Amino acid sequence: MSVLTSIKKLMRLSDISKELTSHESEQLHLALTTLMIEMIRADFIELQKEKKIMLDVITASMDLSNEEANSLIENAEINSDFTLSLQSHTSVINNFLTVAKKKTFIKNLWVLANIDNELHKLEFNLLNEVGELLGFSQAQLNQIYNDNNK
Repeated sequence: MSVLTSIKKLMRLSDISKELTSHESEQLHLALTTLMIEMIRADFIELQKEKKIMLDVITASMDLSNEEANSLIENAEINSDFTLSLQSHTSVINNFLTVAKKKTFIKNLWVLANIDNELHKLEFNLLNEVGELLGFSQAQLNQIYNDNNK
């Protein structure tokens, strides 16, 4: 599956955001973006291509302008710098997203991890940790990964 095809199949977080208060929506957007930053940083090589895809994902799924998305990314980078546990981010996501939306988010993290056509062991470990914190079993995660490879 191409990256652009995956982006076109994104969850529409703007629909969810309409049901949340502005503070809850901001929390959700920050948690999702911070985990995307964590994925980009997982292999210790931050590629411009990864950042571009992340920006596309954020603008498309959250209905944000490039300026708003860049501001969110800056805040998420700071948030990531001070992250002690992924659980603080995944608990926000668990509070606001359905299982189907969380599955889509895992798929998007998979795309982000594979953007350089190489899944680093640290990226795979991060995917599994985030997936488990979002309530997926290892068997469910393996199925999600297999589906993304088709």
